[in-house]
Amino acid sequence: MSTPKDPAYVSFADAADLIVRRGLAGSMTPRGLRHMATARSGKATPAKQRWPFGDGPGQEPYLLAGRTRMMRTARLLKYLEKFPPKGRGPARPDDSAS
Repeated sequence: MSTPKDPAYVSFADAADLIVRRGLAGSMTPRGLRHMATARSGKATPAKQRWPFGDGPGQEPYLLAGRTRMMRTARLLKYLEKFPPKGRGPARPDDSAS
């Protein structure tokens, strides 16, 4: 859940930092979070597990600040606590090049 220090809304960049600070993921980039949002917004994802923000049914619209999409912090954290990020993690250097 959010704490009083958290802003009411976060961008993907700020959310990625927050997710790592909260220990919900070992690492996260804004690009990785956007990928997760896209992947979890599809019809193949069960309705209860779908990304909570967007224009679809049951989704909360993003708050637009210029060209930046903002998400309500409390809802994002609640969603990620229930459905934590999963993935391969950060890219590793190619050891075969040596």
